[in-house]
Amino acid sequence: MLAYILRRLWQGVPVLLGVSIITFILMHVVPGDPVTAAFEKRADPATIARIRHELGLDRPLPVQYADFLIKALQGDLGQSFQTRQPVAEMIRSAMPATVKLTLSAVLVTVAIGVPIGIISALYRGSAIDYMATVTALSFISAPVFWVAMVAQLLFGHRWGVLPISGFDTPLHLVLPALVLGTRYAASVARYTRSSMLDVIDQDFIRTARAKGLSGRVVILRHALKNALIPVVTVIGLEIGGLLTGSILTESVFGIPGLVLVTIRGLNSLDFPVIQATVLLTAVIFVVMNIIVDISYSLLDPRIRMT
Repeated sequence: MLAYILRRLWQGVPVLLGVSIITFILMHVVPGDPVTAAFEKRADPATIARIRHELGLDRPLPVQYADFLIKALQGDLGQSFQTRQPVAEMIRSAMPATVKLTLSAVLVTVAIGVPIGIISALYRGSAIDYMATVTALSFISAPVFWVAMVAQLLFGHRWGVLPISGFDTPLHLVLPALVLGTRYAASVARYTRSSMLDVIDQDFIRTARAKGLSGRVVILRHALKNALIPVVTVIGLEIGGLLTGSILTESVFGIPGLVLVTIRGLNSLDFPVIQATVLLTAVIFVVMNIIVDISYSLLDPRIRMT
């Protein structure tokens, strides 16, 4: 198992290297200059040239990239061009809010998506199945920012039961977690239903029922365990997406998470911030893929990590 994990981590190195190179190139080919964007028309060309020299932006691009890569391997992600703060510290201070939102949304996703998928599979072709399918498609199709604003209007302004912005108390987490979690729960419900339908018609399920086992034991212990592998894949990949892709949700609800750091970096062409956040995104997805693969062997002992 350890050898497998180390090999997968090593296989992720070219992915991370490629992401860093592409990000670095794209930042230097897009129109605009971070120093000019910061000072607008308040600085003369001589001052702008001096600041570019101090930031190392006048060096050859391969030298700039090599410097970034060497420092990143040492845990130094550079300093923000705008705030002059260490980028690693900016990310470290923003990550707790994003992680809390992600974990809460994952709980909502699993708590809603898996049961609905199981029920839809057990009652396939019924009104319950059709209702669950239509609801899932509605949540998948609805833009997340629209769902967030409707939720704010209903739960905050009209009924006044939940706060609609901020991140001060656990209660502030409920509404964004529901908005984000229900969207991903729809996908999980569809995958759970499809996987359960593939399993419940197999011979070992009929054998378990012929032995006189209760329906609950057959479904939860035998059918669900074998149907969870594709569902775990979806959930694992969605955790990576939730950690890095909850831009609209954090923006609408005013959550001071990683998205706020990223947006500020993009608006001001803050190269170190953009490079660090994109690289962090790639690292999260690589790690989540490894965790998903490891979970396969725990769910199905027939699968060996070699």
